[in-house]
Amino acid sequence: MQGQGTFQNLDFESATLVPVPGNPYGSVQFSPAFPGWTASIAGITQTTTLHSSSFLDTSGTGILDHSGLSTYPVIEGNFSAQLQAVLSYPLQPPYTTLSQSGLIPTTTQTLLFKAYEEGDPSAFIVTLGGVQLSPVPLSTDTNNSPNITLYGADIHAWAGQNQELAFTVVAQRPYDSNIHTMILDSIQFSAEAIPEPGVCGLFACGILFLGWRRCKGRPTLSF
Repeated sequence: MQGQGTFQNLDFESATLVPVPGNPYGSVQFSPAFPGWTASIAGITQTTTLHSSSFLDTSGTGILDHSGLSTYPVIEGNFSAQLQAVLSYPLQPPYTTLSQSGLIPTTTQTLLFKAYEEGDPSAFIVTLGGVQLSPVPLSTDTNNSPNITLYGADIHAWAGQNQELAFTVVAQRPYDSNIHTMILDSIQFSAEAIPEPGVCGLFACGILFLGWRRCKGRPTLSF
């Protein structure tokens, strides 16, 4: 039964690239490229996926590798996932979703994942069991171009449950930044809790206060 097993292929390293015969875009079959995952565009399940390439005006998914065919980075390992959404007509914003159902480990406190986003940052949504999460940026790797951000979301309430995890990119306006893209990798269920927003705020205030005291104690230079 779907959702009764453990999550798999959360780092996308289990990809096998099986070309789609006669496909003009060099697409590959989705299931071998994303074992354990399901992709949909505006609710329509996808059977193919791009290989290290992007459509200019069409929503879709892609599997990225180190072939040099894509301008987008592989975040870690040999493969990363790509989600893209484009609003090509004004009636309904298309959205692209990558999802998987499974058992969340009983010790889980936090969902961790690494991502790069291009386009409107509000177009990136993560849900668990149909509930929208509130991921917070924990760190950013500025040594890479583009920068890769590590996100964390508190999911302790779902520990030990069978739930669907879904990542969605939504196009907000026609051809805004041409396309909304999210590169995703390194998804983990962590037993470590992330700091509460109030704790982070108090810590930041403490650092600012110490800085103010230090600056206040310094002599003022006059010219």
